Amino acid sequence: MNLFVQIYPQPEVPCSQSFEGLVEAMQGLPGMYFEMDGSFVWVDHACNPAKQMDAMVYDRDGRLAYVEVKGDCSPYQWLLLCRAICMLPVESSELLSKPSESSPSWATLDKLLRIHEVSLGNWVTASHVADLLAKAN
Repeated sequence: MNLFVQIYPQPEVPCSQSFEGLVEAMQGLPGMYFEMDGSFVWVDHACNPAKQMDAMVYDRDGRLAYVEVKGDCSPYQWLLLCRAICMLPVESSELLSKPSESSPSWATLDKLLRIHEVSLGNWVTASHVADLLAKAN
């Protein structure tokens, strides 16, 4: 699935994550390459064929304003990115379960994030994108 989305915090729940905090949370992940201009490339070599996410992080006043994501990412990458943006730890059980809108984890992310599908012009939830990625993989 070729993804082109922008991830924003919900207007009533400002994001307290910073660019530096996002780098710290994700820099040790296999296949993750950050540039200090705010961009990163993340290749998930565990998938066959490998999935690559290209992103640009926009911040303002020490907080993330939004993250633009392009590419073909795995549900695993999507989960880790959304949780890192929200400063939430990843539970090991989440990595093994299928994304679902009924999942408490996705319900929390849906309350904190709003996703703009740039190519379609739609606003959707993080769990909606997770479901699309799961169906495509």
